[in-house]
Parts: sequence; C-alpha cells; structure tokens
Amino acid sequence: MLNMQAKAGLAHRLARPTSVRLAVPSAPSRSAPRLPLRGSGSRRVTSVVRHAADENTSSAPPAEDTPATAPAPAAEVDTKPEEVFYEGPGSNAELVVSLVLLPTLIYAPLSMASIGRRLWISFKFTNKRLVITNTSPLFKRTVEVAYKNIKEIRTAPRGFGLWGDMVVFLRDGSRLEITGIEKFKEIADHINRQIYTL
Repeated sequence: MLNMQAKAGLAHRLARPTSVRLAVPSAPSRSAPRLPLRGSGSRRVTSVVRHAADENTSSAPPAEDTPATAPAPAAEVDTKPEEVFYEGPGSNAELVVSLVLLPTLIYAPLSMASIGRRLWISFKFTNKRLVITNTSPLFKRTVEVAYKNIKEIRTAPRGFGLWGDMVVFLRDGSRLEITGIEKFKEIADHINRQIYTL
C-alpha cells in the first residue's frame, strides 16, 4: 500500500512541470556617472566639457579657402593726341569729269552718283581712325573705324590716277568701300603705317 502511494506521488511529481530560473547578468548602465557640480568638481567638469568641444572643433575639416578674385586689369588709356592727316569731300577731278559726261545717257547715272558723293559725303583720316560722314537728307550715317580693326587696304586708280577707289578689309571679315577720293595712295600709305605701329 505504501509502495503504491509512493509510486503515485513520484509519478505526480514527474508529471508536474518544473520552472527553472536562470540568472541573467544585468547589462551595465550606459548612463554617465553623476559628477558633483559644486566646488572643484564643477570646475573639473567644465574643463572636461571645454576640452571635448576643442577636440570636436579641431577634428572638423577646415573650410576650403575661396580664391580671391584678381582685380580687373586697368584699361589702357591712349593719351596720344589725335592728329588729322586728311579731311575733305570727294575728288574735285571726278566731279568735273562727271559734269562733262552728264549729257551722255550712258554716263548719266554715274554722274549723278558722283555729284551726290561730292555734295554729301566727307572723309576724315587721323592717326587713330577713319570717319566717313554722309549728310544726305535721305540717308544720314557716320561710319567710324579704328585702325586697329583694319586688316588690309586695297586701292584702284581712276581717271588716270587723278582720284581712286579704296577697299578697307576689317578683321571681323566685313569690308568698307570708299569711292572717288583724292590722294588715295597717300591715304593708303598713312593707314598702313598706323596699322603696323599699333
């Protein structure tokens, strides 16, 4: 009888689940230790904080130095006075020949163009530039070209060399035609000298 009770009790104990408690070590606290804030302790904490701030500042990458913009070069001022080499209207010889040939029907358009150039167009050549002024009531214009912008000068004689035509080639590819001008050779030589001395 006792053996049966003992066996029943043993079976009951084996059938009953047993709880096992495991001891898990607690993680260390990550909170910073409290430091005294009074007296010498507060001074020590302040110095530690300042030292940490200095380390953070020194570890930061230095800002790139922006290059200083170079000052713009001063524009060259030409103090040389401007001197006039030639100034006047078109050729007088061309005007006389045009008036003589005006009655002919073939030369009449050329004669009218020559008279218009003589009345309204004037030329001016200095040591720095050339200026062509048209004072016609229908077509008023002034053309001014500096010698540094001229690439080449070509001339052609007219009226047995009494007057001539001139073509001025500019550096930008354009050209300027001058018709019926006196002393065209001297003017072309003057412009070439100015171009080479600039």
